[in-house]
Amino acid sequence: MSDSARKTVRLFHTAPALVAVFDALAAELAPWVVLRHTVREDLLKRAIDLGQATPEVIEAAASAIAEQTHDDIDAVVCTCSTIGAAADLANATSNLPVFRIDRAMARESLMLGERILVLATLRTTIEPTVSLLKSEAGAMGRAPTIESMVLDEARALFLSGDTDRYLQAVADGINAAALDADVVVLAQASMAAALPLVKAVNAPILTSPRIGFAWVTRELSGLAA
Repeated sequence: MSDSARKTVRLFHTAPALVAVFDALAAELAPWVVLRHTVREDLLKRAIDLGQATPEVIEAAASAIAEQTHDDIDAVVCTCSTIGAAADLANATSNLPVFRIDRAMARESLMLGERILVLATLRTTIEPTVSLLKSEAGAMGRAPTIESMVLDEARALFLSGDTDRYLQAVADGINAAALDADVVVLAQASMAAALPLVKAVNAPILTSPRIGFAWVTRELSGLAA
């Protein structure tokens, strides 16, 4: 792709570990995309402290996302599902596209089955993910059965920063919970790294980083055409 067709994307994170995840995805899937990163851990912490992403948290996140829409940026991507609604709010008033990384995953899950299991390690992520699934299901004329579960053991490890044990706890939770689902949705991007540790599970397991980034790059390719 020519230099004139290159795109610069600002990724808006609430977890620093996702910087390396998306750098690797960009190198693999879209080397013509230049990534810039903003990390705002405080927004996720506020949501956790309050027990949910309150309207005030969403408005603050939307304002922070809107500040990333500079002239040298072609798109902004919010990689945090807890504040995913902030991406939609920012997109409504932005002159640049603002994507939420989990939207493509939600759409794909609805194509794979009627029984969807949403797994998260933070309670703050469940409601935004289920809400997104219901919204996308309505747009597609579908009425799936959506169940959700918080992996409490993994939650404590996530908050303590014990990455290795966190990922193993996520994998153990998937192995135990995925028996009766047509498709499993991992609500947090940070859970994706646990997939290599998962034992044989019949249901497809969807994570937002790869699916979402591939979708964003397809959208950007259309803009470049």
